[in-house]
Amino acid sequence: MYKRRRALGAYLGVLLAAVLLPGIRPIDDNVAWAALLPALVFLIVNQLISSYPSSIRTAPPLMLLILGAVGVVQDTLVWLLVSWIGSELESGLDVDGFLAALLGGVVVRLTVLALMAVGPQPSPDSA
Repeated sequence: MYKRRRALGAYLGVLLAAVLLPGIRPIDDNVAWAALLPALVFLIVNQLISSYPSSIRTAPPLMLLILGAVGVVQDTLVWLLVSWIGSELESGLDVDGFLAALLGGVVVRLTVLALMAVGPQPSPDSA
């Protein structure tokens, strides 16, 4: 259940960043379809390098701040990777620069954390 919320949060975060931020725009005409490739990249990277607490509601605030900062840096680098992959495949999203990638990383991280905080929390052994 937690992994599904992270996947949905990644897709919704990418979609929100593409719609709200002027420095992130689709290479294709369809924003929803163009956000699919970056969301998959975010999902794969976040599965390989997980920087999320096991339970959002019971995590200490300092841990949330540290993991949030590490996560934003990770998501910023993923946005730059997504932009490079999109330019090579001529599909996906184009990111204008580091500032757009940083803001996109903040949007994605906050969206994922918000969706992880909603609903039942996993038990510590099944996270």
